[in-house]
Amino acid sequence: MNHLSRAIVLTLTALALVACEISPRAATVTTAVPVPSATAAPVLSPEPTLAIAAPPTTAARPSTARPARPLAPTQVVEPLNPTPTLVPLSANQRERIFENIWETVHDHYLYADFRGVDWQATREEYAPKVAAAATSAEFYGLMRQMIDSLGDDHSRFESPQDVAEQDAEFSGKLRYGGIGAEIRDVDEGGLVSSVVPGGPAERAGIRPRDVITSINSIPYINDEAFGPDGPISQVRGQPGTGVRLGIISPGQDERVVIVIREVIDLDAFNRVSARRIDGGTIGLVTIPSFYVEAVDIHVRDAVVGLLAKGPLEGLVIDVRSNSGGYVHLMRSTIALFHDGGSIGRTSGRDSGDSEEQRIPGGKTIVGMDGVPIVVLTSAETVSAAEMFAAGMQVLGRAQIVGLPSAGNTENLYTYDFEDGSRVLLAEVAYRLPDGTLIEGRGVIPDRTVKAEWWRYAPDDDPQIIAAIQAIRSP
Repeated sequence: MNHLSRAIVLTLTALALVACEISPRAATVTTAVPVPSATAAPVLSPEPTLAIAAPPTTAARPSTARPARPLAPTQVVEPLNPTPTLVPLSANQRERIFENIWETVHDHYLYADFRGVDWQATREEYAPKVAAAATSAEFYGLMRQMIDSLGDDHSRFESPQDVAEQDAEFSGKLRYGGIGAEIRDVDEGGLVSSVVPGGPAERAGIRPRDVITSINSIPYINDEAFGPDGPISQVRGQPGTGVRLGIISPGQDERVVIVIREVIDLDAFNRVSARRIDGGTIGLVTIPSFYVEAVDIHVRDAVVGLLAKGPLEGLVIDVRSNSGGYVHLMRSTIALFHDGGSIGRTSGRDSGDSEEQRIPGGKTIVGMDGVPIVVLTSAETVSAAEMFAAGMQVLGRAQIVGLPSAGNTENLYTYDFEDGSRVLLAEVAYRLPDGTLIEGRGVIPDRTVKAEWWRYAPDDDPQIIAAIQAIRSP
């Protein structure tokens, strides 16, 4: 097995699987990277009393008598590319891949005791199941279960289809059929936290902080009705079909709209954004993910764009919803604000796994020298985003405002196998320069502000307001 490697940090989001720095441990099999197919959605029968929200021009309404008619020629809906079909594996291939996966965990897992799992017994348990697997999908399901049995909430197995989705997301090519809205579960239903500019949801009049109360007349909070994939799976669907949503906007009565799904690029939710706040004197940059190609360049461009309009009194960097990403891109992003230095080390069960996390030099943004910075964190700040916040804090470059981060910073390494599948394995843990392990603890804010920040408009966000105060009164 080839032992070239790079560290990654990884978590899951509601929209997609998100990973960090990916590099092969074993020989890589080249795999085509189409995007996943959408699940067929139920066809709706619009009611005359409902407000109908459809794409502009002459999109046809869905009908219960037949599938939804295609959109008029002036409104083109690009079809989703199909997810690659799983290639059949021979019994010998399954056995070989299974043995390679088991040995990878045996030789490299961060915890020598396998977190209390009898790894030898696991091998004996799964070997006959692998031999009896009737399909590739069944075999991959077994491998997923075996890695999940470690119970560390970090390590995972990915089938070739999963790998294709991950690679497509990183390159900004992952697409799905949906309405173009990020939705989070709250007690009242599904809170819309952001919408794609110009997308189906926005054209339907759906705005951030609206609450989805029902989907196709089924209450959003009825977990059993939506099955294991939850209500979001019913918001998504085949482009050109409709979904009926009950919506409550702040201070308004409930209304019902039908939104016609379209092809949505997941990249729309991963883009770095920037704006001036507090009368234009302070910059606000939001970094949704470090699992985006050249995210450090995007952050640089965003800050330079703010500075082009004049000096900044301070900068707020929002990573409250950042679910992780590539470690080297995270370090390169810190380098935009601090010239060199170390933010600590990652180390595994073997002494040879230790690596200092050094920040590159010579990359700082002109005009940012001496500008105070605040990094906003929350319990949804995870993995590489936590390392970013911790690094900015220990280097003395930023104050942290908000809530403690997730405490989920075990770094993963990727191991690619002959069929295009891979394992992402917790192999090293991140420690601050003083040796403090933040796994399970998180990054502790300099100013703790307890608030469900996503319920507020940016100008009224208590944590952003506290960040502005911290800039002016360090």
